[in-house]
Formats: sequence, C-alpha cells, structure tokens
Amino acid sequence: MHVVTKILVVFCAILSLLLAALTMAYAANADALRKAYKNEQSARIAAEVSSKMEVTQAAERHAKDQSGLVSLQNELSNKEQALSNLRAENSRLNAENEQLKGQIAAGQSQFQQITALGETQAALIRQYSEEIRTLRDDLVSGAQREIELVDRINELESIREVLEQNQRALREQLEESRLALLQAQQGGLANGLGTAAIVRENVGPLIRARVVETFSSPTGDMVVISEGANRGVRENTRMHIVRGSQFIGSIVITAVEPTKSAGRIELLNDSARVQRDDTVLSRLTQ
Repeated sequence: MHVVTKILVVFCAILSLLLAALTMAYAANADALRKAYKNEQSARIAAEVSSKMEVTQAAERHAKDQSGLVSLQNELSNKEQALSNLRAENSRLNAENEQLKGQIAAGQSQFQQITALGETQAALIRQYSEEIRTLRDDLVSGAQREIELVDRINELESIREVLEQNQRALREQLEESRLALLQAQQGGLANGLGTAAIVRENVGPLIRARVVETFSSPTGDMVVISEGANRGVRENTRMHIVRGSQFIGSIVITAVEPTKSAGRIELLNDSARVQRDDTVLSRLTQ
C-alpha cells in the first residue's frame, strides 16, 4: 500500500473518530437542547396563559371599575337631581311660608273684625231672643185660641153630622110616607105588590159607583155596580148611568149586598150601550 494511501486511511480513521465523537457530542447536546427548548416552550406557554389570565382579570377589573364608575355617575346625577328638587321645594316652601305669613296677618285682622262683629251679633241675638220670646208667647196664646176654635169647629161638625143624619132620616121617612100614600091612593095595588115594588129616587147623599159587570137575565139586561148597602144603596131605588157628560140610561136596583149591587137596565139610550167602568150616580143633580 502506498504511503499516501495509508496516511489517508489513518486520516479517515481519525476523522471518523472525530466525527463519531462530534456525533455523540451533538447527540448529547441535541437532547439537552430539545429538553431546554421544551422547557422554554412550556415556560413560554405558562407565561402566555398567565399573561392572558392577568389580561382577563385586568379586563374584568376594568369592566367592574367602569360599571362602578357608571353607577357612581348615575348616583351623582340622581343626587344632583334630588338636590335640585330640594332647592325647588325649598323655594316653594319659602314662597308658601311668605303667603302663610300674609294669610296669618289677614286672618288676625279678620279675627279682630269677626270679634267686633260677634259682639254686635251677640247684642242683636239678645234683642232677637227677647223678640222671639215675645213672639213665642203670642204664638202659644194663638195656638191655644186655635185649639179652642178647632174644638168648637169639631163640636159644630159633630152637631152638623147629627143634623144631617136626622135630616136624612126625615127625608127617608117622608119618602116612605109618600110611597105609602101613593099605594093607598092606588088601592093597595091589587096584584099583591107592596111598597118595595114601587121604584123611588135615593134621597140621601149622592152615591157614586161604577159598572163592574153586565149580563142578561129573563127579566132583561142587568148590571153589577161597585157599591152596596155599606154606602146606602137600597132595593127598588133608581140610579143613573153616565159616561163623561153623556147620559146612557137608568137602572133599578133589584139586589143589594154590603159592597156591590145588581140592577135592571131601564130607559136605555138607543144610541149607546152600558159598558164596564161607566159611572153610576144616585141622582143626576148634585
């Protein structure tokens, strides 16, 4: 082998050894570098996370601070508005106070006037009391006289009623006497009818009734009226039916009850018919 070749071989072997040593050193350093890089990355990531958390916390603190600032600003605005309202209220109350002072002064003046007026009115009241006492005595005397007059009037009314009843009884007796005389003049009515069969007018007070019902019977058309013996209606008396100012006809009472009566229609106006609620009078003249 050539010497140069040997040198090159030796040199290659040395280089190989150096390269192996460098490779081993590089490998060892690369592993350390990788670990250091990973540690650095972990530290960097941790730092970034911590930085982000701090930024988030800072943002939250800033938001809270902003919210608190807005709240404080609103509260300050409300306080200022309340202060403004209180100032306005104070001004109004001061104005009202001045008005009240003026009213109090006016009231005191009016009170003095009312006091003077009250004294005057008290004197007038005393005078009026005396006059009222005098008038009351006069009224009592007048009332006593009025009571005496009313008692006298009532007494006279009682006497008048008694006289009217006596007059009514005398009229009835006179009518009975007239009927008896008429019967005697007619020879006692050979057909057997008594005084009850003679139709007569009601001589007592005016009786006013109304037609309640109309019906037909074998003896002719009949009516029922709303008054009876309680109002002085008697059998065989003639009553008259009117409608307003129109004369309808007459009826002869044939049956009497305490509160109603029945009668036979006579002298009926050909141009009219008896109707329910027609007026019935004991006589046509008052």
